[in-house]
Amino acid sequence: MLAFLSRFAEKLQIDRTLLYALSSRIWQAMAGPITMVFIIRSLTVDEQGVYYTLSSLMTIQLFFELGLLNVLISQAGHQISAIRTAENEERQVLAKSKMGQLIRASFKWFLGASVIYALVAVVIGWKMLASKSAITENWMLLLCLSIVAAATVALSPLMAILEGVGFRNSVYRMRFIQMACGAVVVWISLSLQLKSWTLVTSAFVQFACVFLLTRVVHRRDLDSYTIDLDSYTIDWTESKHTPNGLSWFKEVLPMQWRMALISIAYHVATQLFPLILFLFHSKGEAGQLGMTLTGTAAIQGMALAWIQTKYSLVSAMHGAGDREVAGTLWRRLAIISTLLLVTAFVSATLAIAALPLANRGWEDHFIQPWQIAVLGFGCLANHWVATQIFYVLSRKGKPFLFASLVGSTVTFIAVVCGGYWYSISGIVWGYTLTTCLITLPLHSFSYLQFRKRTNLA
Repeated sequence: MLAFLSRFAEKLQIDRTLLYALSSRIWQAMAGPITMVFIIRSLTVDEQGVYYTLSSLMTIQLFFELGLLNVLISQAGHQISAIRTAENEERQVLAKSKMGQLIRASFKWFLGASVIYALVAVVIGWKMLASKSAITENWMLLLCLSIVAAATVALSPLMAILEGVGFRNSVYRMRFIQMACGAVVVWISLSLQLKSWTLVTSAFVQFACVFLLTRVVHRRDLDSYTIDLDSYTIDWTESKHTPNGLSWFKEVLPMQWRMALISIAYHVATQLFPLILFLFHSKGEAGQLGMTLTGTAAIQGMALAWIQTKYSLVSAMHGAGDREVAGTLWRRLAIISTLLLVTAFVSATLAIAALPLANRGWEDHFIQPWQIAVLGFGCLANHWVATQIFYVLSRKGKPFLFASLVGSTVTFIAVVCGGYWYSISGIVWGYTLTTCLITLPLHSFSYLQFRKRTNLA
């Protein structure tokens, strides 16, 4: 029996890191409905709209991460391979110094970005709440939430570095603890009638877990790369490049600025759906779509876990020159994750369709089942695009800027216009049609060209 389970796990590419990631997603899927019940019992429909609007607002941190976290995982994976395969002590010292410079440079970058993030979140949030006459009772909430979320952003590059150098188990174990504790805190906070202040308590749990992992558990591991760096300099520009130092301009920036634009465009096009309904229609409709997206995000995250947990491993394989092994592994992961995504969306659609049988009115807090089904096709196309992006980054390739920007721009126009004229239906149709018919074909064409070009190199 054990031998069968071992072969089954190997066939599905299941390891301890993936189990932690899946545990997080399974917990999210199980805890999500419980959280929804607490929200339904504790918040009115209008309060629910404010809750999900502020929650959506906090996701603008993607504007300030600028896609750099995934770039850092790839860079750290390639650099740790250079350290492990160094031919002599001198090359190993140089490789370690470059890793240390990568850690310092990324931390400085995100520290500055976190400050700007907090200021922008407060300004945008203030205007959003003021437009609905909801700022008087929520201004202190907005301020505290922005500060705590910004602190988490400041430490996020250290998590990426840890994952890239091989501490995948620690990172994903902590993320599971982070998610489990966060959900429990949300339930307790809602039970205590903290209402939208629940967002602050949840955000603090996220920060505490990240701080514990990066500055307590693995502090020595990170610090071991950043000692004795006085003789090395971080080259932020091409003109100041030194052969013994990290060249941010040549080694990081080509991927970073492309991922930055792609991440911003994607966020604007796909992550502001509740805000569109909040502005153009009602807080109730924003709450319905926001709650539904909580469930669909869990499904997407579970499917993408197969890709994300192996991303640093595949990056290290490419860094060591094991291209064929990495490619075979990636294809298997893509197939498994796609099948999981389709199965979960079909199940979710049927579950929402069956809610009226309970005669409790729960279906009023979600969008229509047919709308969820339509949304699922868009999420499937988006999953394939994400799989392609992660593979290109694992090979230190430059992301496909043109395909991504065109797709995101058209999607943004479609969801805004669709949301303005046709509310929820307009958003889900606009997102799905543009993602399936424009973004995926353009990106797949660029991806095939990349594979053809690099395989010949």
